Amino acid sequence: MKNILVPIDFSIFAISAAKTAAAIVSKSGGNIHLLNLIDIPVGWQKQPVSVQQGYPVLENRLVEAEIKMEKFAKLAFFKNCNVITHVLGGVAFEQIVIFAKSKKMDLIVMGIHGKGETEDKFIGSTAQRVIRTATCPVLSVKRGFNLGRVNKFLFASNFEENISSAMTVVKDLAIDFGANVDLAYINTPGYFVDDQTMEFRMKKFTEAHKKLRFNRVIHNSNEKEEGILQCAKKRHANIIAMVTHLRTVEPSYLISGTDGVLFHSKVPVLSFII
Repeated sequence: MKNILVPIDFSIFAISAAKTAAAIVSKSGGNIHLLNLIDIPVGWQKQPVSVQQGYPVLENRLVEAEIKMEKFAKLAFFKNCNVITHVLGGVAFEQIVIFAKSKKMDLIVMGIHGKGETEDKFIGSTAQRVIRTATCPVLSVKRGFNLGRVNKFLFASNFEENISSAMTVVKDLAIDFGANVDLAYINTPGYFVDDQTMEFRMKKFTEAHKKLRFNRVIHNSNEKEEGILQCAKKRHANIIAMVTHLRTVEPSYLISGTDGVLFHSKVPVLSFII
C-alpha cells in the first residue's frame, strides 16, 4: 500500500476516508494522494496561460481549490504522512478511476456518499461506479468511522476463482496492522458446499502466505450478503473484504452483493473486481 488515492469533496464522508488512509499509511509508509474534482474542463491545467487568462472564473476556481486542498493536507491526522494534492476537472467517478489507473495507485479509500448526499440513500452514485470500474482495490468507509485498532479481517469468497491478487492485498494490510484473517465461506441453500471440500479450497490460499495467521470459517445462512454481515459481526471483524463481479455495463439500479454488504455494514468494505 505505497500509493493510496483519496477522493476529497470536503464532506464528512471524505474526511472519514482521509483519516482511514492516514491510519493505513502510518503503518505501511508510502504516499496519500488527495484528489479534488471541480467544475472545470478536463485538461484545463494543460492549457496555455494565455488561454486560461481568458476565462478568469475558471482560473479562480482552480486556484481556490488548490489553496483549499493545501490547507486540508495540513490537518492534524495527516501528521507523519506524505500527502500529495491534486485538483482536476471532469466527471468524478471517471477521473477517479482514470487517475488511479494512470498513476498506478495500490488502493482507493473513499466515503460511500459524497457532498450533498444523505445516508438514507443506498450508496452514493460515485462510490458505486468507482467500486464497479476501478482497476485497484477500493476501501469504502462510512461517515464518522475511525479505523483505530485493526485486529481482524474477514475475507468472504467461494475460493474457486483466482483471488491471489486480492489475497496479497489483504495479507499486506493484515501484516501492517498485526491482524489475523478469517477466510469465510457463506453456505447458502442454493450454493451448498460440504466442509471438507471448502476446507481444501481455503487451504490452497493459506499455504502461500506463511507469515500470517488464518482462520477458516464456514457460516450457514439463507442469503450470502446477510451471512457475510452476520459472520463479520460474530467474528468481530474490523474490515470486510470481498469480490465484486459487476462491470460498468451494469445499470446502477441493479444492486450488487458488495453494494448490499456496504450499505448495511458498520465496518469498511474492501472490494476487488475479478
